[in-house]
Amino acid sequence: MNNLSIMPSAEAVPTITVYKFGKAISVKASDITCLEGVGNYTFVYTRHEKHLVSKCLKEVQDELSSDFLRIHKSYSINARHIASRWPDYIHLSCGKVIPIARRRIRETHEILGRMALSA
Repeated sequence: MNNLSIMPSAEAVPTITVYKFGKAISVKASDITCLEGVGNYTFVYTRHEKHLVSKCLKEVQDELSSDFLRIHKSYSINARHIASRWPDYIHLSCGKVIPIARRRIRETHEILGRMALSA
């Protein structure tokens, strides 16, 4: 009989596994500022690093939390890392400036406005 019991963590934090020098590292969703999709690969940006994951942008975004907002065909941002927002781009806390697709401008600002009201 096995006496091991697995205790679920009080708060499961979504993570994504990235590889750095051949070593697997888990990066918390809260540490990620944005995601950049390039074909079947995704660049995962944190405040100080950039990692490459061999998954498409949609797959990576689905693994992470709902704080990520798709604002462009190639970009998804973590709403918690917005430094400022302008009509057609978002400035993130890491210094990166992300364009908002023309067809997503209204929707993006509506969602961010609702998020700000609920915070």
